[in-house]
Amino acid sequence: MIKVLICDLDGSLMNPSSGLYVKEEIKEKLIEIQKKGIQIVLNSARVFQGVHPLALQIQMDQFGGYVISSNGAHVYDVRKQKTVFEYPIDKSLCTKLWNITLNHHLAPGYTQPEYAVCHQYTHGYQLDSFNCQIEYKVVDEPFYNGSICKFSVSDTKEKMDLYFDDCKREMEQYDVLAIRSTPYMADVICSSVDKFKTCNRLLQELNISWQEVSSIGDGLSDVDCIKASKLGVTLENGKKECKEVADMIVPSCYEDGCIEWLNFILKGSL
Repeated sequence: MIKVLICDLDGSLMNPSSGLYVKEEIKEKLIEIQKKGIQIVLNSARVFQGVHPLALQIQMDQFGGYVISSNGAHVYDVRKQKTVFEYPIDKSLCTKLWNITLNHHLAPGYTQPEYAVCHQYTHGYQLDSFNCQIEYKVVDEPFYNGSICKFSVSDTKEKMDLYFDDCKREMEQYDVLAIRSTPYMADVICSSVDKFKTCNRLLQELNISWQEVSSIGDGLSDVDCIKASKLGVTLENGKKECKEVADMIVPSCYEDGCIEWLNFILKGSL
């Protein structure tokens, strides 16, 4: 019996870079699923500010459930309104990553609880600001006001194609992972953290096994969750690695393919 749905956002429940909220039909089905006693975990590369409003849209503050943001670096209990656990980046390391990024001719940035900071307001940071409705402060030197769950590297696609791989190699000497999430931006998190490891820790704390979970995702960071779940789902727009391990492949996010998965769960087919 499925007790938990683990949901990637961009490319799975919603079109990439489509703002803060899912479509009304998807919202209603997610609410209906929660009424049946199935918990929702929103598991995203986005920062917390870009996931929490969606959690409220689908009434997770009433039903319970969890927001996992920044590629697994932060976990939040929506009903209790508190952080469960997090994996912040040390401020001295953040300064080092900032300088490495500049040395590779790219634009550094990072996210704090109240606002984000960047060296240059690139197209990638503009998209992030739109999707997450988070304010960006443009500065010459980094300054800190709270924990840092995600560092970012951004620029034009051409500059990212040209310089990012070398930047990534230098950064990853410092126990971090640099993941290119879009053509314009890469996320940098602690190397001990990823979406699967964080989900696994959360499930252990909830005393729920992967045989009681269904997951949906479309990217490389979703592969392990899809593979471990009782019902692992990807979309036609998903990476081939996701398709290789998925139990179900549904139409692309642009065709609202996740609805097919949600209907399957609502029918209690497992």
